[in-house]
Parts: sequence; C-alpha cells; structure tokens
Amino acid sequence: MLYKTIIRPLLFSKDPEESHEQALALLARLEFLYGTLDRIYRIEDNRLKVKIGSLTFSNPVGLAGGFDKNAAAPKIISAFGFGFMEIGAVTAQAQPGNPKPRLYRLPEDHALINRLGFNNEGATAIAAKLAAREARGGLPAIPLGINIGRSKIVETKDAVADFLSAFEKLFAHGDFFTLNISSPNTPNLRDLQEKTLLRDLLSAVQDKNRQLAAAAQQGEKPVFVKIAPDMEFSQVDEIIEVVESVKLSGIVATNATAFMRNTVKSPLGCEPGGLSGRPITAMVTQFISHIYQNTRGRLPIIGVGGIFNAEDAYDKIKAGASAVQIYTGFVYEGPAAVKRINQGLIHLLERDGLKSIADAIGQAR
Repeated sequence: MLYKTIIRPLLFSKDPEESHEQALALLARLEFLYGTLDRIYRIEDNRLKVKIGSLTFSNPVGLAGGFDKNAAAPKIISAFGFGFMEIGAVTAQAQPGNPKPRLYRLPEDHALINRLGFNNEGATAIAAKLAAREARGGLPAIPLGINIGRSKIVETKDAVADFLSAFEKLFAHGDFFTLNISSPNTPNLRDLQEKTLLRDLLSAVQDKNRQLAAAAQQGEKPVFVKIAPDMEFSQVDEIIEVVESVKLSGIVATNATAFMRNTVKSPLGCEPGGLSGRPITAMVTQFISHIYQNTRGRLPIIGVGGIFNAEDAYDKIKAGASAVQIYTGFVYEGPAAVKRINQGLIHLLERDGLKSIADAIGQAR
C-alpha cells in the first residue's frame, strides 16, 4: 500500500519519462540491497517453475523489454521476484528515439501510451556494459533476455543485416533473444511481419545463431519473435507457419496496440504511439488463445499485455501462454506486483486442483 499511497503519487506528479529515468538511476545505486530485496519479494515454489526449451524460469512472471532499455539496473530489478527479464530494445546503432514528450500515463485507464522509438545506447555500448557487469557480478541470477529492434535510419531492405549486427554483438551476453518487429513507433518496422520478409529475417538470425554457437562451442540461444496485436488472425497464422518452419523458440504476444483509442477515457488517449495496459488485456488473451489452438500447444508463447494481478496472468496461461511478462502493470502496481501475482497463481492452482503452471497451460480451450 505504501507504493500506491505515497511513492506512486510522487512519481506520477512528474513527467513520466523523467520519473522513470530517475527511478532507474536510484535503483542502480541500490544494488547493494539486492540480497535483502530478493529475500522479501521472491517466491520459491516448484509449482511455479516453467521450462521453455533450454530455458528454466523459477516462476512464470517476467519483465518485458522497454523497462530497462540500456541495462542500467538489471540485477536489482530482478530482485523484485521476476522469473526472467528482458533488457532493450537494443538496436545495432545508438539512437535518441523520437522527440519528447513521448511517454504518457493514462491513470483513468490503467494504461500507458509511448512513442519512445527505441531510444538506446546501441549494441556495442550495451554489450560492453553487460560484459563489465558480468565481470563484477552485476547480472541477474535469472535468465536475461535481450530485446533487439531495427535501427530507425535503416530501410526495410537492409533490416536483416541490421538485426544480425546487433545479434552478433550481443550474442555472448543474453540467455535468450526477442526480435522486436512490432513496435508501432519505428516507421515501417511492422512490414517485417509480412511472410516473405519475416522468413528472410528469421532464417538469417537462426543461421547466425548456429554459426555463433558453433564458434563458441555452446548451444544455440533461444530466439523469440514479438508480434503486434493489430492484425487479422490469418496473418498471425502466416507468422506461425514461418516461426515453426525456422524452428524459432516461440512467440511473444503481444506488443502495444496502435489503435483502440475509442476504448480509453483519458484525454491523452488521442496521443499517437503504442497503447499498453488494461485496455488490451482481453485482446491479447484472445491472441494467445488463437496461437495456442492453431499450434495445438506446440509453440511456446510468452504472453504480454494488460497483466496487473494473478487472475490476469492465469487467464493468459490458461489461454496457452507458458509464461507472461509485465511492464505497465509493474508501473501501476509497484515493486510487490510480482510477489502478489506469484502468490495468487499458487492459490489459483490449488483452487483448480492443478499441480503446476505447466498443468494450467491451455486449460481454457
């Protein structure tokens, strides 16, 4: 309650992006509290454990890409009980993103609108930062994913080379990777969801994955693709076909929506950008259900969008998600959000007579 009654009102009294950056900077300075925070917020229960290919998550709640773009404070953030997390989106080239203001809170709707535009320090700088963190024990103990996007100045025809450049620079530092082809804030990025362009991209990344893994004498890194909610299910089916054909590890469903403005109450709802949070909860769950049913559960899904509590997470798991990620829900619910979700998931499993999260996946079908 302290967060909602005191801390959140203070944060929400400031510009959203400014308060976010200040919070990240503060967290980075509090890394010495990692052990204490981890003991407070982490729920250890084998019923929550999730396996996706070679990845094992101690619980199914992860942090979505976009929260810590430049790996400013990944270790201390992980202490809030996450089972896995992503940094980024990272692009091959450093870029400032779109003009400010570019991040808006919609408290009436429990939502955010962002048009940040992949502002980040670039793959070279972030790879160096992660290497330095690893050397001093500053990385999370949970699986760390790296979300990769396309550089804004790069045209669609050169997108494959751009993604490969970032992937190669970051390969050694991520436990898994998410290819972000669905942000509404980079011009023409979503063109890469078209079947032919998508196949070219994913095939090239998987080829590079095999090459880099062989050179390092290690296994290939799990690679996911993050898709948009703003498409017909027929196009989703084409994406599924490509993803399965190149043996990608799974789909992250979904990114923020560029539409649905008629569903929000806030006067800021007219701002362009990606809408995330409560307004997209049901839509994303439907997307997950469609992917799960189409693949009969063959393809792992990480569900993202409008998750604020255990019931939201459980709905997505029952629809077919193997795990979930939060961002907007974390902003609104605060540092105890993950703990409350995991405690609630245990209760829901007990209520339904299920022994594990794995037993709940797809049960809504």
